[in-house]
Amino acid sequence: MFVDLLVGCGQDVGDDLPGAELVVFDDGREVFRSALARHARRDRDDPAVIWIRPLVARAAFRAGLPAFDVEVVRRRALHVTGARIDDGVLSVDLASGQRARIEPARGDRLAVLQDFDTWMITLTSAQRADIEALDHD
Repeated sequence: MFVDLLVGCGQDVGDDLPGAELVVFDDGREVFRSALARHARRDRDDPAVIWIRPLVARAAFRAGLPAFDVEVVRRRALHVTGARIDDGVLSVDLASGQRARIEPARGDRLAVLQDFDTWMITLTSAQRADIEALDHD
């Protein structure tokens, strides 16, 4: 389900979604919301840790094309203690005591994700692979 949301696949065959966003709650109050890049990985040493790339900043533009600084849109770790699917949304309990939802991207977050997708295709395949690996900042 998580990877399907990231890459834009719905629950039914042929059901296309725009990608995903992460929403984090602390004591029932929203404290963070961001689009997620279309890659994630489980930590090799701790499978309860999932590495993601929240797109916390809008793109700059160079030569009319979006550009991102991976020092700004760095990888982040979700330390997951529990997860469940609620109406097409992945609800996640975090080790911090916070709760998170991974849901289809909307509004401004969808625009940021689309700019990130465009930027990624301007990179070499080696640069894309390095960014998608999520194994260093």
